[in-house]
Amino acid sequence: MKTVRRLIREKTPEPARGRKLDPFRPVIQHLVCTQRFSAVLALEEIRALGYTGGYTQLKEYVRRIRPRGKRRAHLRFETEPGVQAQVDLSPYTVLLDREPTPVVCFSIVFGYSRWQYVRFFRHADAHSVCHAHLLAFEAAGGIPEEILYDRMKQIVLESHRDRVVMHPLFEAMRLHCGEFRAVPLAPGYKEGKGKVENPFGYVENNLLKRCAAVGLRDLDDLNEKAAAWLREVAWVREHGTTRERPIDRLDVERPKLKPLPAHRFEAAEVEERLVGDDFLVRWLTNRYSVPPRFVGQIATVRVLEGILEAFIDGKPVARHAVRDTRYKRYVLPEHEAEFRECSTSRHVLQDQFLRLGPAAREFAEGLIAEHRGAAGYHMSRILGLADRVGIPRVAEALRHAVRYHAFDFNAVDRIVRGKTDRPVAVLPAPMPARIAEYLRGAGEHQRPLHTYEKLLRKSRKESPDGQ
Repeated sequence: MKTVRRLIREKTPEPARGRKLDPFRPVIQHLVCTQRFSAVLALEEIRALGYTGGYTQLKEYVRRIRPRGKRRAHLRFETEPGVQAQVDLSPYTVLLDREPTPVVCFSIVFGYSRWQYVRFFRHADAHSVCHAHLLAFEAAGGIPEEILYDRMKQIVLESHRDRVVMHPLFEAMRLHCGEFRAVPLAPGYKEGKGKVENPFGYVENNLLKRCAAVGLRDLDDLNEKAAAWLREVAWVREHGTTRERPIDRLDVERPKLKPLPAHRFEAAEVEERLVGDDFLVRWLTNRYSVPPRFVGQIATVRVLEGILEAFIDGKPVARHAVRDTRYKRYVLPEHEAEFRECSTSRHVLQDQFLRLGPAAREFAEGLIAEHRGAAGYHMSRILGLADRVGIPRVAEALRHAVRYHAFDFNAVDRIVRGKTDRPVAVLPAPMPARIAEYLRGAGEHQRPLHTYEKLLRKSRKESPDGQ
């Protein structure tokens, strides 16, 4: 019948009301045929350009000009409330922080109501797919009796002539959620999941084009916008087949759904890890930081949807994005700052200290030679000073301190505060005994006498006459 109606419309002269569309036809052709806009989005674009006509005439024109792909015949079937849902995955490339990023969209559609739920991942592993099921069931308020799938590896591990082997994590989730029936369809039979296959075009041409127009920060931003789109657009529109809003039909379907389990199934990867002396926990080959106060304790590490969370005594203490690198260390700035405040370990602080500029290494060597076990204390104080006044000022102070063999925190602090900027009078070279007598009464912040003796010996060697 749809084909008959279309042929009748194509042979019928367009009514006069179509004239409002005439100035916008080139724009519409570009949006629909080149940019693959839906009629709904094309309407928004041309209304911004001054179009005052209605949606129906635009939809009829778009139907005539849109390129048509080849289709094969299949039977349409409808299901009773609560009986069936369909699940599928679809890859896309989106701009996250202006970078093209591959993502995977999980979609589930309830057969009776056409209620849809979507969730995006970077990597659609079995843990993420099972977690998306749980989020969808909670959003719908129940679980259907059966769900149709193609033979995706996150659901079906092996296919045999007379049976399939389900993924153990998915099978555990299915049993936890009331033992709904999982029905893997024959390979290539995408028409059997038409209710979920077709809405992917709606996701691409409506949701993702809206997101591209406003820009996306990251994957969390994409999922937040997808959730808002479901609430404000997809669930409350009039569905093209049922002629009712999916959210209204879900109210009819919800009483027929299986009830949610008493507690949520844990779909994440969870393992226990010892927090090392470097306040890091291992995941695969990389290491991720937790607050230094938890060194030596056992952390529960939970990884899901590309996010690593560390828990101590059931409370979250750290959150990282899981990296694709190998054998790297990732320390959050707040954990590094806490370490500086509570630690004076020279061996661990030295890596941070060497970031203070070219003179930092020579200063650190002099500091260790001068103060030995107390060197970590001075490094910690200087790093704290860099946090307050900035690295460039401290780097310059270290350069001056190295020049004058002033290897301690107080000397660097005085240089930073400008106390050494005053001109110093040139005095006749005193005898070493007179210098020692002067320095003994100079106060506790002065350097030890032997550092000045080294400086004198060095200056005499560099003097042309050796005096």
